[in-house]
Amino acid sequence: MAAFSTIGIILMVCAGLLFAYQVMAAFLSMGTSDDFVYENIRLEDILPESFLDWADGISSINLQAFANTVISMPLVVLLLCGALLFFLIHMFKGHK
Repeated sequence: MAAFSTIGIILMVCAGLLFAYQVMAAFLSMGTSDDFVYENIRLEDILPESFLDWADGISSINLQAFANTVISMPLVVLLLCGALLFFLIHMFKGHK
């Protein structure tokens, strides 16, 4: 198996494990009530603000908005997009 497909599979497995963790955490926080509250884990929740302040220094408004969007996306979506990117690289690069 090529390196790109291996990285894609690892990212996909990580996304699945993270999603399972979030669902289990939501079930465990229910207790005896009927309120199922699913909370996404985002980069802005994990990393301190000092690591995320670089996005405010971008001069282009469009790039700054894109960076802020990526920072606020759920981590599961970022992992799945990364897996898809590596699968596409593997597909186009292929075996020679």
